[in-house]
Amino acid sequence: MSRGGGLPLLSDVPSSSSTRLLRLAARDGATVPAHATSFGADELVALAKARDPRAAAQIWDQYAAPVRGVLRRTIGPDAELDDLVQEVFVGFFRNVGSLRDPSALGSFLTGIAIRTARAALRKRRVRRWLHLTAAGDVPEMADASTDPRAREAVRRLYAVLDELGARERLAFVLRYGEEYELTEVAAALECSLATAKRSIAQAEAHVLARARADAHLARYVPDGGDDEVR
Repeated sequence: MSRGGGLPLLSDVPSSSSTRLLRLAARDGATVPAHATSFGADELVALAKARDPRAAAQIWDQYAAPVRGVLRRTIGPDAELDDLVQEVFVGFFRNVGSLRDPSALGSFLTGIAIRTARAALRKRRVRRWLHLTAAGDVPEMADASTDPRAREAVRRLYAVLDELGARERLAFVLRYGEEYELTEVAAALECSLATAKRSIAQAEAHVLARARADAHLARYVPDGGDDEVR
C-alpha cells in the first residue's frame, strides 16, 4: 500500500480507471525530499511531546511528502497547498499529546491531513457560493514536468472532483489515490464500512461517467470492466 508522496508504478497495484486518473493527477506534483533520520517513531513522538526542536525537523523530513501527497490529490494544485501542509504540522504539534501509540504516527498525521483537506474543501465551496473567487477553476500551476495536454487533463479532473461532496471526494482519493483498504477509508472518514463503500461507489460512478465524456480524460479510462469498488 502506498503511503508516500508519489503514486506507485502501474505494476504495483491492480489496474483501474480510477487509479489511472489519480495517478495522472499526481504526476506533476512537487515532492518534498526526505532525509535520513536517526530517530524511530517512539523517540520522535517523545521528542514532539517534550517540544524538543529536533522533532519538528525530523518529522517534517519523514512525513511532509506523504502529507503533501494526500492534500494535493484531494484538493488539487491549489495555490494554498503549502499553507495547508504547514497547517497539518501545526495541528500535529498542537494535538500530539493525544497520540498514545507512537507506531501510529503516520496514520495520526494522515488523519490531520484529511481533516485539513475537508475544511479546505468546505471553505472553497463557501467562497464559491459567496462569489468571492472566480468560477472555481483549478488555478494553473506551471510545471515543466508535464505537457500542456496533461495539465489540461488535471485541471478538468479536479473540476469534476469539485462536483462531489467532501466525503465522496475524500473517499475516492483515499481509495484510489492513497490505496487505502475499504476498512481504512471508513476509519479515516469516521463512518461505517457501508457508508464508505457507498461514498466510493457514488464518487467513482460520477467521476468515470464525466471522464468518459471528456476528450481530455477519456484516454485515461479506456474501458469499463475494472471500475467496481473492491
